Amino acid sequence: MSEERKLGPGRTPPPPEHRFLKGTSGNKRGRPKGSVSLKKLTRKVALRKHRLGPEGPAKTLLQHVLEAMIRGAASGVPSMVALNHEIRAKIHPQEEKQQGGLLVVPEVLSAEEWIAQAEAHNAVAENPETYVDHKSEEFYKALRGIPTPLGEAILASHRRWRS
Repeated sequence: MSEERKLGPGRTPPPPEHRFLKGTSGNKRGRPKGSVSLKKLTRKVALRKHRLGPEGPAKTLLQHVLEAMIRGAASGVPSMVALNHEIRAKIHPQEEKQQGGLLVVPEVLSAEEWIAQAEAHNAVAENPETYVDHKSEEFYKALRGIPTPLGEAILASHRRWRS
């Protein structure tokens, strides 16, 4: 190979007298004794057993962290949900996101049972013509200057959170 190569844009190599010779290492002393890679250290810490209470079972730190992440995702914390999806995508990358849901099938009722349930429901149902939304009524009173405790609280919340 010629020393006079056409170089493209970017970093230029060092002059030939400062380049490594073929077959020699750039790190002559090698890796120092006792050094541990970050991957090995992380694995060692994650697989160390811990107990969260005096009688609690001994679990690895990784198990505790994953359980806390799942609890957070189940309670609706957005960052935990995203982390859960990210971890699952790394574990099973070939699986595509499947849109799915839950199919709820009503129980089979005879005509008489259905009529009895409908009558029981209608007996306690409110008539939509006579229904009064007390919160909006109190809010309107507060807007008009008529002081009511609920109306003042709703109005204060409205003033604080409106954009």
